[in-house]
Amino acid sequence: MSDVNVITPPDKLFDHATKIFLIHPGVETRKNISSILEGVHKPINIYLYEEPTGMHMEWVLDICNDCTYCILDLDNSGEMIRKFASILIAKPNTFYLTNDEVTPYNLISANRIFDLHWLDRLLKED
Repeated sequence: MSDVNVITPPDKLFDHATKIFLIHPGVETRKNISSILEGVHKPINIYLYEEPTGMHMEWVLDICNDCTYCILDLDNSGEMIRKFASILIAKPNTFYLTNDEVTPYNLISANRIFDLHWLDRLLKED
């Protein structure tokens, strides 16, 4: 297993580790990321945002800009994250999970995901 740091608002860690930003991850996403990290042998920083009130939005935007991979679980996100969803989804490093078939997020980004198998492969390649 790799060295894993979990960082929450308002903290930041300035190093050269791979940065994964999880925004309101659901239970399945948490299980998947834990399983993936067991097989990775390099430093990883997990930035975790779960603020139900939407505090620290400046931090969210900063981390989203700086991270290697941002995983946004829209179905578990609160009102404030949903207001910023288009900005977050438009980033090329953001991958989003949702069961919403009505809102056309795909017009903003084709990075819709249904699981984290792709991340496992990428982390082991680096």
